[in-house]
Amino acid sequence: MNMSKIPLFLWILLAILLISLAVVAVGDRAYHSAPPAALSQSLQSAKDEPADIVVGNKIGDTAPDFTLETIDGRQISLSDYRGKNVILNFWATWCGPCRFETSTVEAIHEAWADKDVVVLGVNVQDGFDSASSYAKANNLKFTIPVDVPGELIRLYGVRGIPTTFFINREGIISAIKIGPFISTDEVEEMMALFK
Repeated sequence: MNMSKIPLFLWILLAILLISLAVVAVGDRAYHSAPPAALSQSLQSAKDEPADIVVGNKIGDTAPDFTLETIDGRQISLSDYRGKNVILNFWATWCGPCRFETSTVEAIHEAWADKDVVVLGVNVQDGFDSASSYAKANNLKFTIPVDVPGELIRLYGVRGIPTTFFINREGIISAIKIGPFISTDEVEEMMALFK
């Protein structure tokens, strides 16, 4: 094949593709090069756990502990809720599917709050003002911690939002849902996996 007969736009397209791949590779390398501070802290505390306990972000792992500030100024930790089932939902105000499911998440919070089920809606990369304004405008009552730098989504290995972790009374991840909930029935089906 004669290389001089390849149109210029194909060469430009190839160059753009190669540059894009290089940028993605460098970004991925930087993202995975060092654990975030929250992950380092969690791994450090995991050394105190018995040898058969695995702290991680997969089903069957003990969910990593964390401490975040909520939109109403409280400091909360996942360990505060040990003994209760926790629905840990990652969302953002700029995320269309997240906005779609907030009414479902709120309905679950209202229906299950008196049954030892806690909903923690971790707002990621938004900021306190934006998350608080959205919560007020939509009358959200579930607890909303804010993770501005996104350390917790890296700790939990979240690749897209919304993502929801179902954490049982012992702190074990029982189920993971990637994508929005369509109805409360769908959430309740997953809650049946609490063990």
